[in-house]
Amino acid sequence: MRIAHVLRRLSFDDWGGTEQVVWNIAKAQKSAGHEVRIFATTALWKGLVVTENTKGTKKALCSMCSLWQNNKPYEETVEGIEILRFKPIYPWWPMPRGLIDELDRKGGNPFVPGLGKALREWKPDVIHCHAMARIAELCIRVAHQTTALPNHTTTRSKCVVSLHGGGANVPGEEAKSLKAPTRGRLPWGKMIDIAMRWTHRVPEDFDGIVCVGEDEYMKYRDGHPHVMFLPNGVDCALFATTQSPNHPTAKLPNHLTILCVARIDRQKNQMMVVEALAKHPEMTARLVGPVTQQDYRDELERRAVELGVAGRVAFVGALKPGSRELAEEYAKADVFVLPSRHEPFGIAVLEAWAAGLPVVASDVGGLGRLCAAHPGAALAFKAGDAASLGRALDEMSRRVASGEAKKMSVEGQKAALQYDWGNLAARLVGFYGEL
Repeated sequence: MRIAHVLRRLSFDDWGGTEQVVWNIAKAQKSAGHEVRIFATTALWKGLVVTENTKGTKKALCSMCSLWQNNKPYEETVEGIEILRFKPIYPWWPMPRGLIDELDRKGGNPFVPGLGKALREWKPDVIHCHAMARIAELCIRVAHQTTALPNHTTTRSKCVVSLHGGGANVPGEEAKSLKAPTRGRLPWGKMIDIAMRWTHRVPEDFDGIVCVGEDEYMKYRDGHPHVMFLPNGVDCALFATTQSPNHPTAKLPNHLTILCVARIDRQKNQMMVVEALAKHPEMTARLVGPVTQQDYRDELERRAVELGVAGRVAFVGALKPGSRELAEEYAKADVFVLPSRHEPFGIAVLEAWAAGLPVVASDVGGLGRLCAAHPGAALAFKAGDAASLGRALDEMSRRVASGEAKKMSVEGQKAALQYDWGNLAARLVGFYGEL
């Protein structure tokens, strides 16, 4: 089977949950004998040398026209998988360099010239889209175009969309904040939307819908003939082989290290971890993940200084997925904490379990259900409730001191084995075949 995975960005230096899912599923599908390509934009990709244009608006507009007509992909092969990246165009004016960087990290709803042509030329059996808005619209349009076969019949690609972002339960204030960078700017892209007659409904007009979160699965399962719930997965072998001999309960109970692996973003709510340190002087925290909202990172640092805990908070930054450096962060920690405001699933929890870490997590969405399904491996607290998190951390300290956390480690490793990437990829290919 020829499978095209399409997503907004794929950078091995600035990594998020969607990229991790796509990359691991693609590798598992290739290992199973399928032909796989990944199509993405150049957002945050360090292989692209960005040059600033200081020649004025007229030159910039001419460059944009040229890009629209001649946007050829940048090609790269990683672990045997071909990756094609295209320069995105964010349809707002004015568009300073700083705003482009911000939209590269999160949002932007870009046009991606050249992507449709590349998909049509490759003729995949399945176009699996991992983005929404204009990229999703383009995938539907390409997939619905028929191709004549030598036997006088026609065929077309199947089109599938994965819902990664927990769109069924994003809080209103956070959804509003996502639009803040472009507020007050001219949305000239809407004129092109009208000219291109983007009329498809996303995700309803896809042949199949894959839901990472159960909330979205519940939302669409009765209104669409092909909907599946496919949780995120984990490479158990990677994290199990890097466990520290001191991990996780042999350290002194008055020196517990909290680990949070998540992008620095209001959704992930690392502020709760920072504020919890003020009431738990025996704990330190390591925050691992790329910064998708710089102003939030600044808030976290200011708050840590105000509370006098700055010396006990480490901003590690982004670590490459599947890297030994990432696995070693889990190995060095005592407890994993994920205080998300909303979460369709929670890949990092699976990684923590695979590494033998006991977990403390907020009881929201798919994250809450994941922890509830494996109560012996995690403690849940009420989302956004500092007192509830404090009680969970106190209980975890007690369990580490008494040795009960060892049982949680064993239960977590058993739970992680149920989410092996190979098994999930096979289920997904079976879903393609049903369409």
